[in-house]
Amino acid sequence: MLSLADNLTSVTLEAPGEFLSGLLGVAEARMLTLRTGVIRTLPAEYGVWRVVAPLQGSLRMAAGDMAWPLAVRQAAAVEGREELSLLPSEDGELGVVTLRGVAADRVFSACRQQGGLFFPRGGEAVERMLRLLSARPHRQVSAKEASEGAYSLLMALSGAGAPGPAGQRTLLPVVEAALGIIRREYAFLDGVGELAARLEVSQEYLTRCFCRETGVTPGKYLNQVRIENARLLLRQGNHTVQFVSDACGFANANYFARVFRQSVGLNPREYARRHEPADSAAPQDEQLYVL
Repeated sequence: MLSLADNLTSVTLEAPGEFLSGLLGVAEARMLTLRTGVIRTLPAEYGVWRVVAPLQGSLRMAAGDMAWPLAVRQAAAVEGREELSLLPSEDGELGVVTLRGVAADRVFSACRQQGGLFFPRGGEAVERMLRLLSARPHRQVSAKEASEGAYSLLMALSGAGAPGPAGQRTLLPVVEAALGIIRREYAFLDGVGELAARLEVSQEYLTRCFCRETGVTPGKYLNQVRIENARLLLRQGNHTVQFVSDACGFANANYFARVFRQSVGLNPREYARRHEPADSAAPQDEQLYVL
């Protein structure tokens, strides 16, 4: 058993038993108080994933050359190898769950490939886990309980979790369907108009419902998914900007470069150079067209 500090300011836990130690562990769980304009930083820590979710208020978070805003009910997962900076736009409270192990690596790697590491309703799962931990009698939480909470969190974020308790609010079917299509077919969608047509609703109705449920417009979420996958391709160091633009569904390379720079703070070429592998060869997609 490990004791939780008041208000769950911090708790460090291990996975239950040696036979599970490499699969899933809760390295830390925190609730941080945020003040408007005051930057909070979390130091780099290799081998972990951080799930960050505003419980109250909103903020802008940055890790390395990646940055995006987060509002209540939303969550994002970031690898711990980069220092994480948090700039709140209003007073609030932030939940941070730090996970490690093979299970976390596999789930978040799959999320990155299927739809990115931004979760429109992930904040609810983070809050449920933190409240569960803090509600234990005498502030005592076993490693088994913590790991069960971590597993539930991963399943909720990956979309594979079981339905929540009776009465728990779920996404509107049209929004759930839109999220699924975007995550699966981001590279082929011709914008929000096509998405609305496939769902047999008006674009205005879809945008209104989507924004109310997730806090972002479907167009912005589509771009976030595309940019997350573009970052993954550019990190490989063997693709041209044109190839990445096409592969991620952007209309043209110029538009892709503009959206990428707005989201990441670097243009695609700068980002690729910064993450270029030491043994990188000529771009593979360029080689494909050499006769």
